[in-house]
Amino acid sequence: MEQDEPRSTAKTSSALGQAHPERNIKTTVVRTTLEGLVAKNHAHRAKQGSSVFYTAASAPEPTAVEPQPQPEAAAG
Repeated sequence: MEQDEPRSTAKTSSALGQAHPERNIKTTVVRTTLEGLVAKNHAHRAKQGSSVFYTAASAPEPTAVEPQPQPEAAAG
């Protein structure tokens, strides 16, 4: 599915319907899913007039996990 962001719920539903014609894509389910992604900071919402548009959040840079210091074994 080609992305031209930001995208409305209706456009997202339409694109999903075209990509998966065997599925019955409901706009309300797409909207709920997009709002869930916004809540988890995986997407951003922008309101323009009475319309709401969604944009994918940029992927965070992977952070290096620093090894935890090991406790020293007590001698003797």
